[in-house]
Amino acid sequence: GDKSLSYQLISPGTVGSRKFMITLVDVRPGGSTPVHEHRTVESMYFIVEGRGEVTSGRETKVLGPDTAVYFPAGSTHGIRNVGRTRLRYLSCHAPPYEIEELYKSWREHEGLVMTGG
Repeated sequence: GDKSLSYQLISPGTVGSRKFMITLVDVRPGGSTPVHEHRTVESMYFIVEGRGEVTSGRETKVLGPDTAVYFPAGSTHGIRNVGRTRLRYLSCHAPPYEIEELYKSWREHEGLVMTGG
């Protein structure tokens, strides 16, 4: 089954924001979000809890609590929980994107998808 859950905290659908979006994401050990891109959206992950291996383009780096990483618009990125406890991070985007855009991006990059173990 799926090893991650996301909760839209601030988005056009929750509070009517038009300039940015913040989502809280929980990823169980071994879980991940697929490598994907937002063509016209800048993104940032802020790690709240746990350890995540972040892939951005061809670079991979493990981040822990209280660290952030920025992804320019059009860059590929994803994250995998490499710890023994849950990974919790804030995923911030400007401007907000439609969820259908994300699913389309996942399909386009399916060869790069990281799966949980």
